[in-house]
Amino acid sequence: ELAARLGRDTQKIWQRQTEQFWELVWIAGDLADPSALERRKRWRTHRLPEEGGDKCTVMPELQELSGYTRATEHTQQDAFWNALRTRFTERELRLRERLCAVAFVKRRYAHIAHHVIGGKLDVTQWPSTIDVAAVLWIQRAIAIAAPQLDAYARSVQADASEDPRTGGVSRLVPAELIAAAPHAVALGANWYHASFVASARLAALKDEAAREPLRAQLRALARQPDGSCGELGLPPIYYALLLADGDRLGELVNQLGVDVVSRALARFTAGVRAIVQDHQGVAVYAGGDDVLALLPIQRALDCAQALEQDFRRAFEGASATLSAAVVFAHARAPLGRVLAEAHRLLDDVAKDDNGRASLAAGVYRGETMAVQWVTTWERPVASGPDRPATACLRDATREMESGRARLSSSLIHDLRRTLGLLCGDASITPGSFATIPDGVDIAALIKAEILHRHERGDGSEPEIAQLTSIVEDLLGRAPRIPPDRSRDRPAPGGQAPPRQLGIDGLALASFLANDGREEEHQP
Repeated sequence: ELAARLGRDTQKIWQRQTEQFWELVWIAGDLADPSALERRKRWRTHRLPEEGGDKCTVMPELQELSGYTRATEHTQQDAFWNALRTRFTERELRLRERLCAVAFVKRRYAHIAHHVIGGKLDVTQWPSTIDVAAVLWIQRAIAIAAPQLDAYARSVQADASEDPRTGGVSRLVPAELIAAAPHAVALGANWYHASFVASARLAALKDEAAREPLRAQLRALARQPDGSCGELGLPPIYYALLLADGDRLGELVNQLGVDVVSRALARFTAGVRAIVQDHQGVAVYAGGDDVLALLPIQRALDCAQALEQDFRRAFEGASATLSAAVVFAHARAPLGRVLAEAHRLLDDVAKDDNGRASLAAGVYRGETMAVQWVTTWERPVASGPDRPATACLRDATREMESGRARLSSSLIHDLRRTLGLLCGDASITPGSFATIPDGVDIAALIKAEILHRHERGDGSEPEIAQLTSIVEDLLGRAPRIPPDRSRDRPAPGGQAPPRQLGIDGLALASFLANDGREEEHQP
């Protein structure tokens, strides 16, 4: 009633959006033909109506509810939203937000779920992307300097103008660590980032004079020895979004039957949340063959590999495969864009381009993909049988970590330039591969680049050979080979495919070696 009284055509906007945004489809048919529902879903008969007026700040394709135009009626528009804010919490309707009906329903749904679905949804202590990014750092900080960490958290709680406790990290941290630093795990992870604490706009304090002491405490915490000749540092600002989906489920249903596939998917779904939790992540949803999860960057690829293995086990020997996409994104990047990139990596790159049964991973930076790597779950290596792709990546990451650093980031830039020269294209962009001419000895080329960086003689011959193998194992393109072919045998009547190399695997290893701290600064 308040909204209808203060707004212009608010009731009409509400009805238009709530009655036409959601689309429900159903079919009547034979259970033995599961493709019927898929065909109906692809039959697009529903179109949203045109939306005029000022747009929603969360869903910009829909009109906001007041009905006023900001350019000429901002006073009435502000009065409308300020009045609504007196009825709802800041979590439901934030300052300067102007929502459409659909966004408002999503915000309020958890509070009326017991009326709608007969159950209560937990909307408290849900980890944010900042929390997920920081969880392993917080665990390490508790192990190294629990008293200092908890003291800093107590200072923040005393000085912040609003309650800084979100409790999100506490869902991801083992109980014994929570007991060692209860204030620290209750604190919103934003407060462990130097840029946040330094900002009067973001980190409001009761007394501005307390800001510099807080920064000094955080600085001292970051300088705590980490036990391996380094410092604790600050938490990563990047997290990982994992999206996974079964391959060709319709074909599996045709081969195995609805009941067999349903039971296998139920077994898989039952174990997803435990697998994600074992990797310090949180499962957003897990249903059928679909998984969406948020994880710290250090655990995301191993979690994807574990899900793939569990998916195959659930089908008990049937030829079922899973594809996954992992996007490493800045914790403050718009989640909708990150999710859209994950869907693109999964559908277009892992499934279509690489033939399914694949993992695609990317680093999303500055509204674009700075790194885009795709591989089958098992990769061919220079010598010996195929290896898990995550193991190959882990080897390179370990060699690039600061305490070891036998491989440097400059190697990536030099290899990119060299590959560009070899294939006649100097612009090897993320996700692209260079086609290498016949007769080029890639191992010798890599070895020469590595020797150039060990010119002082600090690398033995076995060590150089090992590093060469690690790099070579990540460079090659690894598309899925059809079951009726081998990697060495071309398609009937064709030629063996040319060798293609890319540097994205090494670039991803370099990013992971730095723990996603590339944009973080000391307080």
